[in-house]
Amino acid sequence: MQGMTLTLTQDQRLIRDAAETFLAAASTSAAVRRASVLPDGFEPSVWRGIAEQGWCGLAVPEALGGMGLGAVEVALVQELAGQHLLCAPYFSSGVLATTLLLELGTEAARAEHLPALARGERRYSAPLPSNGDGLRAAAGELEASHSAAPGWHLQGRTARLPDALGADALLLLARIEGEALPGLFHVPAAAVAALISVPGFDATRRFAEATLQANKTASGITRLDAPERMENGLECATALLRLYIAAEQLGAAQACLNLTVAYTATRKQFGRAIAGFQAVKHRCAQMMVGIENLRSAVASAAALAGSRASLADLSAECAGAKALASDVLFFCAQEAIQLHGGVGFTAEYEPQLFFKRAQASGHWLGTAEVLGQRVAAHVLAPVPAVAGHPFPQEEEGNNALRAEVAAWMAEHLNGRFAALKHRGGPGDEEADPALRKDWERELAAGGWTGVGWPKAHGGRELSIAEQVIFHEEYARAGGPGRMGHIGEGLLGPTLIKFGTAAQQQRFLPETLAGREYWAQGYSEPNAGSDLANVQTRCWQLADGSWRVQGQKIWTSLAQESDWIFVIARSEPGSRGSKGLSFLLLPLKQPGITIRPIEQMGGGREFNEVFFDEAVAAAEHIVGAPGEGWKVAMGLLEIERGVSTLGQQMHFAHELELVIAAAKKFGAAECPAIRSRIAAAWHGLKVLRAHALRMLAGEDPLSLGREALVYKYAWSNWHRDLGKLAMDVLGAEGEAPSEDPLIRPLQQLFFFSRADTIYGGTNEIQLNLIAERGLGMPREARPPS
Repeated sequence: MQGMTLTLTQDQRLIRDAAETFLAAASTSAAVRRASVLPDGFEPSVWRGIAEQGWCGLAVPEALGGMGLGAVEVALVQELAGQHLLCAPYFSSGVLATTLLLELGTEAARAEHLPALARGERRYSAPLPSNGDGLRAAAGELEASHSAAPGWHLQGRTARLPDALGADALLLLARIEGEALPGLFHVPAAAVAALISVPGFDATRRFAEATLQANKTASGITRLDAPERMENGLECATALLRLYIAAEQLGAAQACLNLTVAYTATRKQFGRAIAGFQAVKHRCAQMMVGIENLRSAVASAAALAGSRASLADLSAECAGAKALASDVLFFCAQEAIQLHGGVGFTAEYEPQLFFKRAQASGHWLGTAEVLGQRVAAHVLAPVPAVAGHPFPQEEEGNNALRAEVAAWMAEHLNGRFAALKHRGGPGDEEADPALRKDWERELAAGGWTGVGWPKAHGGRELSIAEQVIFHEEYARAGGPGRMGHIGEGLLGPTLIKFGTAAQQQRFLPETLAGREYWAQGYSEPNAGSDLANVQTRCWQLADGSWRVQGQKIWTSLAQESDWIFVIARSEPGSRGSKGLSFLLLPLKQPGITIRPIEQMGGGREFNEVFFDEAVAAAEHIVGAPGEGWKVAMGLLEIERGVSTLGQQMHFAHELELVIAAAKKFGAAECPAIRSRIAAAWHGLKVLRAHALRMLAGEDPLSLGREALVYKYAWSNWHRDLGKLAMDVLGAEGEAPSEDPLIRPLQQLFFFSRADTIYGGTNEIQLNLIAERGLGMPREARPPS
């Protein structure tokens, strides 16, 4: 996975595609059902095919016969294995046992065992405990003792051994007298006194229980671990295995959604397919939101595993991914049953298989609730603030640029600008607009506006990765909310893509320099999220100029802006997306009235803007008359751009304030609050991964699945953070306050109520996700 954009390499895509091709043929529904009743739980031919694919050696070094890859590749195969409910010992031998050897084994042990495992010539099993302590709990009741002649002996019982029947050997953790940590032992099948299958509802993965006796002669048991690596090795192996299980759960959740969308398209009720019912569409869309959140979580954790991240950060992120995966898979499995109706409850249909896997896998290496508490302990640890930060500074990337931005911000965001640190964000946009406009001009003088714009239009033309660095360091330094965001982030790129040369020459330099500011005229009182239903009219006069009549609403900072871009209906009688035009109007003219709207939190950054034959010059139409929808949609795509990374850094600052308030006012001791803080921390990691996945697309204006869910994901996350903020404040937050800790959290609480409304309500977003992301019908008409 490459760089900061979570892009799969060509080789990784080839591995993914080859795995999909193989599993589509080898692990069909019929094959899964056949294998689940076989004595060993799998078809030998499937295992041979896996060996030929080289999956068991994905993470094994090339010098030991493997492919020398890493967590990303293992996670990709695990995802597809979960999607196809693969019945084979790939996870137990090629993932679980191999990870234990890689992280805990001595060089000699790895050299002895990994080549045969990588080739699939031997297969091992190892414990998969249902415990939040992870692999530390795997020692269970086993005790190891050592004597000179026959070597090591193990005494006791160990459970939760996946696919152990027929395995060549077990890799077992056992307690050793006098040692604080367990040891890792290779136990040949012949040395096991008893190996008993433990039936479970999920027949697609078999578990067994082993009993060992210390007096068994010629046991052949050997110790494999390097004791000095055991403490970190156990934590790292646990983290990686949680990631790999989460990837498998992701694939299973995707299968649930695929089954459900396909079934609802064919199941008819009242004479029409139930996929057209909005209630069904919304439930499928919510499944997709959860899956894409999880996909981003797995991608982020896998990329982190391949970086030089701290073990504590890796453990927390993998624990968060596994907790999310357990919740998402169970939700998708239960929704699949519900939306299949009566047949979903039967054994004849597939949802029940995934429902059983969801329940079973939910406790592997810790339940969601237990793992949430572990993440909370990491986030709330009494250590310097940088630890546990959702976005620590990475070692990779353009360090020179990162240092340059940080140094410039440190030099310039002081003196009279110091008061602007962390001000001017959502809910606080009215903060000192005059000084913030001066700050925009300061940025422009330093060359820090339009950093992603082409050089031909006055920008820096930074790469995506470089833009990410700028926005993150800007927000990390406390850079204030950008007064020029609408012009620089939305209108400027729109003019670069759709505008004339004259429009570009007229508006781009003034916007970049911080001399002209823009407002967005989209929403209307009776249109809301339905942009195609705008009623504001425009018509062209004989001199070529345009007149505009109508009203726009929720127009951010119109009272501080110089210009507004407006979408209006230019063809009388047109409907929907047809007959619209995109116009640029100066706000300071007789035909325009601006009325601030007081919000429930007391702010007035939103406005109503009334147009009474307001004038737009002939040359200030973007695109041809009637092409307004195309331009408007292009602008909305641009909105999902690199600046979202800066937005998330602002969110990270808000989360830091929430954590500080929780500690100050005692809420951090409440388990429920701790769980919510952990979910907020991990949720922000997911949002960052969403943004990086969006930026990885070849066409920045295309809407991938992650882009479709992004607005819904961040707005609901932010609204939940607002409620958490007030809950940690308790009584301290009930009265208006100027306390620098309390005031921002109060603003967050009230303003975040608007997040799930503006820019497309939750309900509209779910329709878009279902229709564009899942191909479900746009509407279902009632029978006549």
